[in-house]
Amino acid sequence: MPPPHPPPRGVAPAPAPAACPHFLLPRRSRRGLVLPAPSALSVAASHAHDALLLRRAADVADRSAGLTSPHPNFGCVIARPQFETDNAEAWVVGEGFLYAQGTPCAELLAAQEAGEHARGATAYLNLEPGDCYGDSTAVSSLVQAGITRAVVGLRHPLKHLRGKAIQSLRSEGIQVDVVGEDLHSKLFKEALKSCLTVNAPLLYRAAFRVPFSVLKYAMTADGKIAASSGHASWISGKASRGRVFQLRGRSDAVIVGGNTVRLDDPRLTARHVKGHVPVRIVMSQSLNLPEEANLWNVHDAYTIVATQRGARRDFQKKLALKGVEVVEFDMLNPRDVMSYCYDRGYLSVLWECGGNLAASAISASVIHKVFSTEKIDHIPSI
Repeated sequence: MPPPHPPPRGVAPAPAPAACPHFLLPRRSRRGLVLPAPSALSVAASHAHDALLLRRAADVADRSAGLTSPHPNFGCVIARPQFETDNAEAWVVGEGFLYAQGTPCAELLAAQEAGEHARGATAYLNLEPGDCYGDSTAVSSLVQAGITRAVVGLRHPLKHLRGKAIQSLRSEGIQVDVVGEDLHSKLFKEALKSCLTVNAPLLYRAAFRVPFSVLKYAMTADGKIAASSGHASWISGKASRGRVFQLRGRSDAVIVGGNTVRLDDPRLTARHVKGHVPVRIVMSQSLNLPEEANLWNVHDAYTIVATQRGARRDFQKKLALKGVEVVEFDMLNPRDVMSYCYDRGYLSVLWECGGNLAASAISASVIHKVFSTEKIDHIPSI
């Protein structure tokens, strides 16, 4: 066999029992590797490093926001201590995140980047891997890479997947520490918060069976969201409009009402933000909508029109010819539309509608977060 690759400069080799300090007692893992037992003096520092690297895994997972639905945002960071520095960020030898459905899993990408440096290292996972449809690539990637320990922020929220990957890793002799179960230090409070936040839409969907909904609106300092005449006018500034594009890029769908289509003729794309383009949904009971509109151009993004059963069948046919999907509801209302979005697998929905539809959505208790763009002094009464 060829000799093993030497560890990178500054990376600590596995310590021999005789070389351990007097307060470290050697122990043998189920994988046959000699490991130092943790000392009371090093526990606080170890927890601090674990918490920092777990937050980094959550930050890495956040790069896939809006791209993975209906799957979670997964991030994996592989790290191993180095003698040269106590900076945990410098210990990272590989990281990866789930780009989209059907792409390599985060664990495989991180293991590939780490290469031989993954042997004896620790993997930090914001969320327990899911072996959906029997795909065990995430677990097998860590096992084959030689990982000896994994730190998991959250167990999988879906009952049929919860705990399966953790048990599989442990059965392979890998030490698995779960925050809140095996790791209880206060240092993990912010790390756990990061893990919860990055998958808030999935966690909410799993718990309440509706997508996580954000209402975006712009309001002036004197409490106006539009001119009394209905005239369209920019309220928010350039920076906040850029933030709106980011919100769209993190959402599975964007919802507006008929008034917004008639008065603003929006595109509702995540322009200036590379990557994901959300589905555009128009809610209109009467289908009193213009024959021509930017939203009917499905080359920019897919468009769904939700309407009341039987409304303007002739216009429905015209929309269908343009490639717009029309969905009829017995009674068009925000809650039924959210149930429809849930059935389509959406995790996160952004409402960019006017006051009437926004009030209806709030009354129906389907809005979970409100985002207000920056304000100007007032809108002139035109």
